[in-house]
Amino acid sequence: MKMRKRIKKGSTWFLALTVFMSAMVISDVNAANGIEVDRECSIMFELGGDLYEENAEFAELKELPVPVKLYRVADVTVSGAYQTLDAYKALDLEHIDSGTTAVQWEEMAKQATDIIAESEKTPETAIQPDEEVELVNGRGTAGQLETGMYLVAAQEVLSPEYAYRFTPFLLSLPNHYYYSNEEKNDDWVYDVTTSLKPEKEKRLGSIVINKSLTSFNETLGNATFVFQVEAVKDGEKVYSDVVSLVFDGPGSKSLTIQGISAGAEVTVTEIYSGASYELTSEQVQHVTVVADSEDADGNVVVDEKNQAGFVNQYNNKLNGGASVVNHFERDQDQWKWTKYNDNTETQK
Repeated sequence: MKMRKRIKKGSTWFLALTVFMSAMVISDVNAANGIEVDRECSIMFELGGDLYEENAEFAELKELPVPVKLYRVADVTVSGAYQTLDAYKALDLEHIDSGTTAVQWEEMAKQATDIIAESEKTPETAIQPDEEVELVNGRGTAGQLETGMYLVAAQEVLSPEYAYRFTPFLLSLPNHYYYSNEEKNDDWVYDVTTSLKPEKEKRLGSIVINKSLTSFNETLGNATFVFQVEAVKDGEKVYSDVVSLVFDGPGSKSLTIQGISAGAEVTVTEIYSGASYELTSEQVQHVTVVADSEDADGNVVVDEKNQAGFVNQYNNKLNGGASVVNHFERDQDQWKWTKYNDNTETQK
């Protein structure tokens, strides 16, 4: 089932960002020897060091493959100066020096990422990665690399319940560890080791309540059906609400409830079946939420497993009933109140 594209709001990121200044060559460092510009280099990637031993939040990530794309954005000279490649001229890496700040490095990495993303809008102009590697069990190595400056772009990784994302960064080959070792060794390092630092976000899913009314008495007016929706994950209640569906004749209607944590156990109970209607299906139904996905156009797609279905019929009684849904929405500094017949109208 397709729905309108979700507008992303504030998220609950577990932030583990690290500025990779130790992995960047500053052009005015006086290395003991000039750079061997024709020498092959390599990068060994690790996932966050002790993140997995000490922080159960990231334990599952080590079991997931992590694809990493490398884009070479600049040449480097024997003396350690950079010459930006044509596709990335806007980075202007010729002018970096010891005064280049961590924030500026981050901005340049983002700028390079934006250049690549813009190029991918047209397949004929898309910038292809110079190398790709997949981390397995938290490690992976890219070899036979030319010297120069690279954008390291680890790709998003999805588990059933979480999304892991990585901040892109710039990395120079060769590198040196002058500022990170007591001996102040300024030899060029052609086989570099670096860490990827992940951010973690809960994935969300939607459930769909499908309702069918097989028979209807027009003289009684609209038929109202009310559902209690409760979601629990890891022993904690993560969602609770009461929703309704109103019918003005026989047929079927659906109501989609968004923003429930993937993996949550949802119980949907029909707590009111209309004054003159009876259930012919199970009154209580259970759904384990599978995370939503997106189609090629970026529209949210609800997993077909996230369904609860209820069926009612007229019971030959003559008792009428009605309901309303009071919807409150904040507009700047004021609350706006709207009255709806049922919850489907709040999604229009």
